[in-house]
Amino acid sequence: MDVLKRESQTQYRILWIICAAHFLQDLLTSVVPAMLPVLQQEMSLNYAQLGIVVMVANLTASFLQPGLGYMTDKKPVPWLLPLAALFAGLGLTGIAYAHSFAEVLLMVVLIGLGSATFHPEASRVAHLAAGSRKGLAQSIFQVGGNAGQAFGPLMISLLLLPFGLKGSFWLLPPALLSAAALTIVARWYKNWTGTRRKSGQAATGANRYGALALLVGVVSIRSWIHIGIASFLPLYYINILGMNTTTAEVYLFVFLLAGAIGTFVGGPLADRFSKRSILLFSMVGAIPFILLIPHLTGGLALLNIFVVGFISLCSFAVTVVYAQELVPGKIGMVSGLMIGFAIGAGGIGAAVMGYFAKSAGLATLIELLLVLPVIGWLLGSRLPKDGANSTAASASA
Repeated sequence: MDVLKRESQTQYRILWIICAAHFLQDLLTSVVPAMLPVLQQEMSLNYAQLGIVVMVANLTASFLQPGLGYMTDKKPVPWLLPLAALFAGLGLTGIAYAHSFAEVLLMVVLIGLGSATFHPEASRVAHLAAGSRKGLAQSIFQVGGNAGQAFGPLMISLLLLPFGLKGSFWLLPPALLSAAALTIVARWYKNWTGTRRKSGQAATGANRYGALALLVGVVSIRSWIHIGIASFLPLYYINILGMNTTTAEVYLFVFLLAGAIGTFVGGPLADRFSKRSILLFSMVGAIPFILLIPHLTGGLALLNIFVVGFISLCSFAVTVVYAQELVPGKIGMVSGLMIGFAIGAGGIGAAVMGYFAKSAGLATLIELLLVLPVIGWLLGSRLPKDGANSTAASASA
């Protein structure tokens, strides 16, 4: 009875600590796509090579996250959390001293390993600390990561533009701070899992793998949209519109910050309304604003890119909770699929879009991004209903 009471309570202290750690972790990892203009200048990389950098960072995390999540579903390993922060810090420190494209890719693999190690276990912590408020808890957790992704590009102006790639060495202190915060979380996590093991409590419910596979597809498309804008919009502003790097990174910051705000808003709404409806809105709602991206500058462009970021990621936390409900017995695995594999699929998209931009031009690439939300909506409309209709949907699946 005590365990059941504890599981129904929302552990806000742990949620906000894991949110802060997520902020620092994704602040570090988001520097990789944001540093593309610096890599282009210092190492003379072409668009295809820049796309490969993003692809390697994402694929490293995407292939490893579900597998690590599956293993920790069977045997939780709380101390992977602080270790993940150290991986990211060491990878960025290594980039500061890289002398070749191959060395850059090796350090990017290490950064991706940190992400793969962190996200499944951290998402499980958010799930365990959520109590009855799963959507809110995932929003608190995910908004930290999305805010970190938003502030990551600012590190380019603060550290990499003044000092070059060697400026990434100064990202080691945030990695150590994240490791310290995650040590606190790891202790709570270890105590929680020990108490749960003694009580014999286990997750119940039918696993719906077909719906999960469909959801992975939708989130993969959302990832293509997001990473396509985040990776290539600054290059578009710099190389096509003639902006300086600092101004272009401000636009990227606005886009990513809007995504963080959308993440926070979408989660609590999912506790009251349909997760499926929010997901579908995040697809089609952004279409007219994506179409306007190449045609606006100044304040209107900033407002437009804010709306794109907000709408596109308002379903971010929602899809994680949705997946956990579809397969309740595999929290770590499905979290790895949603945060790692599906989002990491954007890395493949980055490589494809890099080659497309090389042959057809950046402006054409940005305009064709609006095709992806339509495909995402068509797939998402086939997902089972949740919330009040979840029981009936489960019966018909």
